[in-house]
Amino acid sequence: MKQSTEFSTLQEQVTATIREAIFKQVFKPGERLIQDELASKLGVSRMPIREALRCLEREGLVEFLPHKGAQVIGITKEDIEELYYLRSLLEGVTVQKSMYFLTETERTQLEKIVEKMDMDIADRNVDSYVKHNQDFHILLQHGCSWKKVKMLTSQFTEGYPVYVPSMLPKTMTISNMEHKAMLKALDEKDPIKLRQIVEHHIIRTGNLLAQLFE
Repeated sequence: MKQSTEFSTLQEQVTATIREAIFKQVFKPGERLIQDELASKLGVSRMPIREALRCLEREGLVEFLPHKGAQVIGITKEDIEELYYLRSLLEGVTVQKSMYFLTETERTQLEKIVEKMDMDIADRNVDSYVKHNQDFHILLQHGCSWKKVKMLTSQFTEGYPVYVPSMLPKTMTISNMEHKAMLKALDEKDPIKLRQIVEHHIIRTGNLLAQLFE
């Protein structure tokens, strides 16, 4: 079990490194990603490289071609706009359905996560903020019992959207202000308001990210 956990952590690190290189166009669209070369550069075996590339394939950043192996697809402004529009709709529905089924304990946990993100901002700890931001959004959706909607939402949330705060660190303060507005909507028992805040939160982030690719 320990070896499995260590491999998972290593795979996540390798995935993050290759993902960042694709975003920064160190690896350009159409470029082949040769597993042996990547393993040598990153000082790891081929196994975490192979799993990382499969993960990036699911994110739509890499494709596997017959007889050629992995190749960078890259990402366009239109891809980002589409992804964040769909994510805003799905996550908006999910939190609206979730609101009345969140427990008082979960409401308290959400507030504590927001407080931790305030500390992350003060400490300029982007990695910690990324983790807490992910925890917040997952917990906010916890009360939704619609399995298909939650499954679709997770597909649009996993992958590079998780790491957006590290690409847009200057937006962390306003993002956490929006998280506090979500808590207020929870306390007001206003599911429509909560949905609208979440949708705006996601669209705003998507628009800023799209600007990086113009």
